[in-house]
Amino acid sequence: ADGLDSPGGIIVETLLNIRTVSALCMEGQRYRDYVNAVRKAEPRYVLAAFKSGVTSGVSMLIQQWTSALQFWWGGWLLYNYSDVFTFEDFLISMFALMFSLFSLGASAQGLSDRKECEKSAGRIFYLMDRQSAIDPLEEEGIKLD
Repeated sequence: ADGLDSPGGIIVETLLNIRTVSALCMEGQRYRDYVNAVRKAEPRYVLAAFKSGVTSGVSMLIQQWTSALQFWWGGWLLYNYSDVFTFEDFLISMFALMFSLFSLGASAQGLSDRKECEKSAGRIFYLMDRQSAIDPLEEEGIKLD
């Protein structure tokens, strides 16, 4: 799925040869090729999009409920132990936890993206090194009058 007929391959080839595509008025054809490649690459795209949306929604739900629990717990501590904890103590602990979790999440995201990045770079170098099917210097093919 990483070849010329992949959605990424069609985009890269089109962008690398954008002047030829524009000169031959092939924008519509390249768009149709891209749509067909996307459908072929992900035949059950509605189900995949639904799963992705549910996963995203559940992760946001967990994040929001965790924040709500932290605020509730902090409010309970401030209300019941106001002689021990101050509002400033609450804010310091909340921001320390929040920023440490942000950095942990960002670093964990980089772990899974590395392999995808290597695959993408490989596809780009493959497409740049190959002979394109759209060549404005060739004598054969469709020509403008």
